[in-house]
Amino acid sequence: MPYLLTDEQQQISAEARRLLTDTYSGERLRALLDAPCGHDQAFWAACQEMGWTGAAMPEAYGGLGLGPVELGLIALECGRVVAGAPYLATSYAVAEALRLWGDDDVKAGRLPDLAAGELKGAVALCEGAGDIVPAVPAARLVAGRLHGTKRWVVGGAGADLAIVLASEPGGGACLALADLRGDGVTRQATRTLDNTRGVADLTFDATPAVRLQAGDARAAAGALLQRLATITAFEQLGGAEACLEAARDYAAQRHAFGQPIGKFQGIKHKIAEMYVLNELARGNALRAAQSVADELPDLPLRAAAARLSATSAYEFAAAEAIQVHGAIGVTWEHDLHLHYRRARATALELGPTAAWEDLIIDILVEAA
Repeated sequence: MPYLLTDEQQQISAEARRLLTDTYSGERLRALLDAPCGHDQAFWAACQEMGWTGAAMPEAYGGLGLGPVELGLIALECGRVVAGAPYLATSYAVAEALRLWGDDDVKAGRLPDLAAGELKGAVALCEGAGDIVPAVPAARLVAGRLHGTKRWVVGGAGADLAIVLASEPGGGACLALADLRGDGVTRQATRTLDNTRGVADLTFDATPAVRLQAGDARAAAGALLQRLATITAFEQLGGAEACLEAARDYAAQRHAFGQPIGKFQGIKHKIAEMYVLNELARGNALRAAQSVADELPDLPLRAAAARLSATSAYEFAAAEAIQVHGAIGVTWEHDLHLHYRRARATALELGPTAAWEDLIIDILVEAA
């Protein structure tokens, strides 16, 4: 389906690009690569100042009341500058969980602070290889207390709240809201290719938690991951766009054998393929965001398509942009390695790629 951005959406994109271009610092991001527990404070302060932390949250709780498309456009601009914190997307996912399955007291107590950026959220759902949503979650909720460990939680190193998929006595599963600031929570930061993602293992030792009324918890966890994957796809697309533009501009400036290297067929093909993959990712991301906004039943299919196409586009663009740049592209001083790190990091988040592929196959087989 064709999708044209409204004047308001175009203005949101332009303003986000202007602000982030002014606040971007490759040097600051390179310093954060050695700090697995840190995030870009200047970036997060800018998000709070602009109200982006509550962009897609209801106005009744201090948000801007915009939709997932608008938040996605902001995330796209954040991806272009390799924003040094994952919380714009993960806090949105936490807020969505509370909006959908939290009671009035939980919403009133947590959503305003999430909207203001005073609290940062993370989701502890996936558990490494296998299914996107584990059949038997490692963490356990017993009498309002969480026990066990959730590994590889994006944003877990600095988050204040987490939505946790946990087992219950009797073999069932549930979604629980855990406060990570109190006693009973141990964080083990994990050094990764991109430490700005704040990945950490969370160990719960009788941690107080609020059980959300999510019904089928595994299905709810899948729906939550689909929303998060949709916003992350926009972020990946933004990074892929930045890599494409960097490769295009360098190919026009760099000369070899008396002409710009962009005139060589091998370079043209790389840039053309980047463009095609990026446009496929853009269409899938916008379509998935519209399914979130309209609460359409095709969200699992659309979110999986957005996830896979954006991951492919970003990984390809980051790798090929480095190749176009040659030796300068692999130096520490050049920012392309920041995109390469981010492309690999985001590809490993939100469950294995093969599981998202299986989701699409299962949906298509069922519909056949």
